Amino acid sequence: MRFSTWLTALKQRWIKPVGQAKIPEQQLNAWYRTELGEALYRTECGVLAPMLSAGYHPFLVQIDGGLYRPLFDVRKTKNKVAAILARHDNRAVCPVIQSDPEHLALQASSVDMLILHHVMEYSENPHRILREAVQALRPGGQLMIMGFNPFGFWGVSRIFRRHRPMPWAGQFISANRVADWCRLLDCEPLNTQYYYHWPPMTQASWKRRVRFLNALIRNVLPIAGAGYLLVVRKNQLEMLHDHRWSPALFMKDKVMTKRRGQVTQ
Repeated sequence: MRFSTWLTALKQRWIKPVGQAKIPEQQLNAWYRTELGEALYRTECGVLAPMLSAGYHPFLVQIDGGLYRPLFDVRKTKNKVAAILARHDNRAVCPVIQSDPEHLALQASSVDMLILHHVMEYSENPHRILREAVQALRPGGQLMIMGFNPFGFWGVSRIFRRHRPMPWAGQFISANRVADWCRLLDCEPLNTQYYYHWPPMTQASWKRRVRFLNALIRNVLPIAGAGYLLVVRKNQLEMLHDHRWSPALFMKDKVMTKRRGQVTQ
């Protein structure tokens, strides 16, 4: 009887149901509120800013894994609609689409630019998330994939952590591996940029003393960055049509959206 109890407990710990998502949005949101999370957030906004300002993208969606804040300035973005898609409702300063990243509530070929922000690292099925994102993109649309770099300072530090808190609890996927997945989906990787070349430390005085070293690492060893931005373009063709926005074209039925505290269905 004791052996059967022990075996059941072992199965519950190590054997997970197929397809069960493990995106811990609430835990990630708490980490993003820390000093280290805020520093990473500011860096990621700066990395994305030139990409968002280049060109006109009418429909922009950020698939969020727990940040609950836009990586773009809603007042300066060149688009008609900019929204965040997350599992849980939140108080973001832009419209929110409540949906599962593995089952996007977006019409096929309806989004001009889509941002995947640290979502695939915390999913049992990252391929599915990537397929859903590519399917929602218009032909010629751009996919911005932001992930944690397994070969950077943060990725290497996972080896020495006995208990891995957020964000090290996820499965870091390299930019080259994600780029290969994108090619299989008929998408062309355009650019890879590594950012935040600091170890996972929060002491501001220590950062000021070794600022010159950080600049040297960023130029000599860019792959040491904590995260990466992979820019991908969808290569499929489409027929010309009217590009005016309509809710039926942009979102599927029974999707919860919110704007300025008002929730509609």
